Amino acid sequence: MALILTGLCISVICYSQDDKDKTEDKGDLQVPDQLTPVPPPAQEIFYQGCLQGGGGIIYPITNKALRMSLQGVYYLHFSTSYVIRQHLFAGLELENNQLGITGNVSAFNTSMFTYSVGAKIGYYSYMQRDFLISYSVSGGMSYIKFSSTPNSPPKGGFHYYSPFVTPNIFVGYRVNNELRIGLEFSYLFNFYTYDPYAIGIAQYIDPSPSDVRGISTSFSWGFGVYEAFAEKKTIAPPKQE
Repeated sequence: MALILTGLCISVICYSQDDKDKTEDKGDLQVPDQLTPVPPPAQEIFYQGCLQGGGGIIYPITNKALRMSLQGVYYLHFSTSYVIRQHLFAGLELENNQLGITGNVSAFNTSMFTYSVGAKIGYYSYMQRDFLISYSVSGGMSYIKFSSTPNSPPKGGFHYYSPFVTPNIFVGYRVNNELRIGLEFSYLFNFYTYDPYAIGIAQYIDPSPSDVRGISTSFSWGFGVYEAFAEKKTIAPPKQE
């Protein structure tokens, strides 16, 4: 019996000594020699659909006459999409933006509203990581309407129809498995040539003929939200990038 108790005591002393050797004594804090990284998730969750929306500041880029006449007020968009296959989605996109009067021109208070609806296709990165990146392109038709123009509008007002294309990049941080919030950047192409002569603004900005050429484009950036829904199953482990 005495031999057994002696053996147990020696074992405890050796274990305690070995445990101390694996740590560095910094006062009352015992710090391990090295940290073991947490392994990535074994599987990725697959969702059948996603919602994406956002809004922010918009800046007119071309044509030059548009940039001389108006400044950005806001840009909003919303889409709902079905996930076709892993990381690839397609759906419906709605957009709305407004350009308004520049601060250094007080002779008119014109606004340009653009309402767009079209199809959307995109790609998103792995849902299991802290940051989600979504690339998408939307395209369809836009309805463009002007209000408070210097020239008296014809019956029905100054309004135009134009095809549009909008590439978008969203970078969001994971709130939970389904929700991401972050920043997004868009570049809007409206295949409509802004004409300040038609609505009566040309007399205030004095554009050259070359200023009135080219389609209407704008850049926007702001806050975005990405929400996945309809969890279906887990899929194979993501490949390391």
